[in-house]
Amino acid sequence: MSQQGVTFLEVVVVIAILMIATALVSPSIGDWRQKRALESDFYAVLSQIDYLKTRARTVNGTATLICQSTTGIGTGLSYQVSNAPQNGVTSIGNSFSSNLLEDPTAKNSSFNILSGRSQIISTICTGLRGIFISTGQSGVEGSGAAIDIEIDPIVSKSKFGAYRVLLNQSTGFIQKFKFNTANNAWVELD
Repeated sequence: MSQQGVTFLEVVVVIAILMIATALVSPSIGDWRQKRALESDFYAVLSQIDYLKTRARTVNGTATLICQSTTGIGTGLSYQVSNAPQNGVTSIGNSFSSNLLEDPTAKNSSFNILSGRSQIISTICTGLRGIFISTGQSGVEGSGAAIDIEIDPIVSKSKFGAYRVLLNQSTGFIQKFKFNTANNAWVELD
């Protein structure tokens, strides 16, 4: 007489093998997700900066990049675009708010350029804004200093690395850096 089916012991062995394989693969998948989220946030910040520079020129106005924190470290990033022109980047003109063309947080208070798995470290996260004007100039509100944004993983910079974006105030040229975890140094990207 031939038997068909599996024994209880065979089922237990298969489940144990699957559990061991899952335990080995899960950390790798988590690390991969964090690295992809960090890289995605870096490219999202670059794309948003390019958009704000272009939009300010197109409408002959002003755009701002806003960190939703005042502690120096933030996990939320938004923007505003106004058709109110201005000559400098040290302060926002009085007519900026009354001439807003775009303000995504007005429609959705939880709007965020970032994925939520990264954080940024920047002077714009101290209650200041990054300002972009139609002449191509950019700077940090209050000082006109270069906009410098570091994009870090929330969990471990030494494990996953980081990215950095630095804007030239006069030309709007963007320098891109990646943190090399092997030698603890910033390396400029092409």
